[in-house]
Amino acid sequence: MSSDRLVRLMENLNLGDLSRQIKLIRDSIDAHYKRLDELRGKKSEIIDKLKSLREAALNHKNMRDEKNKLIAEKKSLRDQLHKEKNDLSQKIKDLISKKRDLLSSVRESESDLLRQLKEIDWKYQTTPFSLEEERRLLQRRSELEKKLMVFKRAKELDQEINSLKASSDELRMKADLVHKEIISLAEESKAHHESMIKSLEDCKPLSSELEQIKAEIASIKGTIESSKKELFELESKYKEARESAMKQKIELLAEQTRQIINKRSELAERASEKIKNGERLTFEEFAAMLAMKGS
Repeated sequence: MSSDRLVRLMENLNLGDLSRQIKLIRDSIDAHYKRLDELRGKKSEIIDKLKSLREAALNHKNMRDEKNKLIAEKKSLRDQLHKEKNDLSQKIKDLISKKRDLLSSVRESESDLLRQLKEIDWKYQTTPFSLEEERRLLQRRSELEKKLMVFKRAKELDQEINSLKASSDELRMKADLVHKEIISLAEESKAHHESMIKSLEDCKPLSSELEQIKAEIASIKGTIESSKKELFELESKYKEARESAMKQKIELLAEQTRQIINKRSELAERASEKIKNGERLTFEEFAAMLAMKGS
């Protein structure tokens, strides 16, 4: 194989190798861009999920706080109702004690006092008395009426006590109802709190995955930049090698042309000598002589 053909072969091999390397890097860059698109799509999905979970967590937090606020208001109302009920209970105790003290001032029973009063009235209407006896009888009657007033006052206290007891029972029922509302609100608050915690917990693996994706995206971008630099260098080398090959090809063609012209000149000169000497020309010599005359 001639040196020229060897040089051309080496140049072709070099260009082919560079071309394959360039294609491999371009394919690698395309694959990395495709992976970037996949990661960006996944990243967008995760961000949407995180946004939804965080919004849900915030909503549950707001609902929990709202329930807790209502619970505080209900507890304040319940405590006020208990206070009012306790105040009534104390009033009832005071009235019962007052009634007990009032009744303790009278030894006879109400029925006995009424009986005695009836007897006095009957005697007063049916029996003649002296002025002194009448005075004592009326005095006794007045004493009985005063004692009976104690029982009347005790009945009034009973009515007041019963009225207060009814109010106390109503306050107790209201307090119990408010307490049930507090329990129900507490359960709702707990449910919202647990849902909030769950939403925040669900964010953790997604946040971790998002960070991994961001890291991979950054890594791929770095790889792409590095590959682009390598691609630029290889393309520059390919361009230089191709230009060098073209230059060498032109130089080779020029050299071949010079060699052909020199050979034709030699053949033409030889033909001229043969013609002068009357010798027979070869086909190549004859063709060379015609070519030289034509040029």
